[in-house]
Amino acid sequence: YVAEPKLDGLAISLRYENGIFVQGATRGDGKRGENVTENLRTIDMIPLRLRTRQPPAVFEARGEIFMSDDAFAALNESMLAADKPAFVNPRNAAAGSLRQLDSRKTATRQLSINLYGLGEVVGVDLPDTQIGALQLLKDFGFPVNAEIESCEGIGACFDFYQSLGERRSNLGYEIDGVVFKVD
Repeated sequence: YVAEPKLDGLAISLRYENGIFVQGATRGDGKRGENVTENLRTIDMIPLRLRTRQPPAVFEARGEIFMSDDAFAALNESMLAADKPAFVNPRNAAAGSLRQLDSRKTATRQLSINLYGLGEVVGVDLPDTQIGALQLLKDFGFPVNAEIESCEGIGACFDFYQSLGERRSNLGYEIDGVVFKVD
């Protein structure tokens, strides 16, 4: 299995054509999401060009936009200083920041992203495992969560769950729990 923290953020899909970032969208209702391409371009962690000499014709990466605890505290401090209401939680702050009509405002919000999966891919051989898919994402220049672990058997999965639970308050970002994927 592959054990991954379930980030408390906003699901996002990044589409690359011939190695160039062309579109980003929220998950929306599962069939149709919001086009947030221009706002995603302001996030330094998102490569505008895949890090490869032979880019695939189409490469769709899926992940989660989130806000670190420090970025959330700084944003709320600035909101209160401007006599505006503070955000309730980092997830709402991240979602609201990504949906701004002015991408310059999004650029000031210190959003982060971790990628965890693949969507449509044309022109590159796909790995046979989830760990391989995560490595491909890293090779292409995407950030992948450092807490992800490969687990052999249900006991190791439970140990990961326990360990992450103990470290949860020190991660620096919010999580909803753990996602286990068959490798």
